[in-house]
Amino acid sequence: MSELNDIWNSGKGKLPDDKLMAYLEGKLSAEEQHEVEQWLADEGMEADALEGLRALPANESKEMVSAINYELRKKLNKKKRGRKQDVDNNWAWLAVLIVLLLCIAAYVVIHYSVKR
Repeated sequence: MSELNDIWNSGKGKLPDDKLMAYLEGKLSAEEQHEVEQWLADEGMEADALEGLRALPANESKEMVSAINYELRKKLNKKKRGRKQDVDNNWAWLAVLIVLLLCIAAYVVIHYSVKR
């Protein structure tokens, strides 16, 4: 479940977000920089996202990534709770059963009253 909550770790090869942020800030060695660039060349969407983050100052991009991760976690947890409440609603199932039984009873009554 934690993999779903982190937008940076959704690709084939996983690259930690701190390494990506260090890449943006220019704090990686040449070898690590090449590794990140190779990974970005293989992944299409992540490269586009990184280009967008480059347009922002480094401290703003960190805040943006944190805000996006927070919103993603919040939406995922909300959807999970909503599904569970729908399935566990016994009163709704009882109401559906009663309506079906009333329909069957009405059919039987109408069917026998028309025959006479």
